[in-house]
Amino acid sequence: MFIVRLIGLLFIIAALMALGSDAFLSLENGAVTIRSFGELWALINQSSHDWFTGWVGSGAPEGLVNPINTVLSYPSWAVLGAIGIVLAGLAALLRRD
Repeated sequence: MFIVRLIGLLFIIAALMALGSDAFLSLENGAVTIRSFGELWALINQSSHDWFTGWVGSGAPEGLVNPINTVLSYPSWAVLGAIGIVLAGLAALLRRD
């Protein structure tokens, strides 16, 4: 459970870093600028982002295309934070048993 909690904490830290990056980018541009999860992924690793979006466009099951595109359009800090909170909560629930 330590590993799951640690991974959750790392996701939360990454979410805070993305939020801070958006804040500095907004100050620099003079307007509110929020990077989507897809934009952040493309900044980190363009080739895997291109492969995944290509798969979503051509090979993904029909029922998953819209939800995946929706998640990719959400703010990066929200997606990373939600994953981190779910993992940390899961670790806490499993620790009780």
